[in-house]
Amino acid sequence: MNASDLKQTLWRVVYTKNANLQSSGSAAGPWHPDRRHIERCAQAMRAMAQEVGIQSNAEAAKTACTWLSGSA
Repeated sequence: MNASDLKQTLWRVVYTKNANLQSSGSAAGPWHPDRRHIERCAQAMRAMAQEVGIQSNAEAAKTACTWLSGSA
């Protein structure tokens, strides 16, 4: 899959120790179409001293290709 196959850009908060944007799905929140909403969620988590980042489904698709090729 490449990013051009995606019909809509979705966003999620990735919450790992170092806000690793290449983390597994278990270290991320649900997908949401409103980036501003996700940015507010991330800001709220940062206020609770959590290290978080924001990831798009396009970024995740690129990373998934890396995971798949590395797992063989």
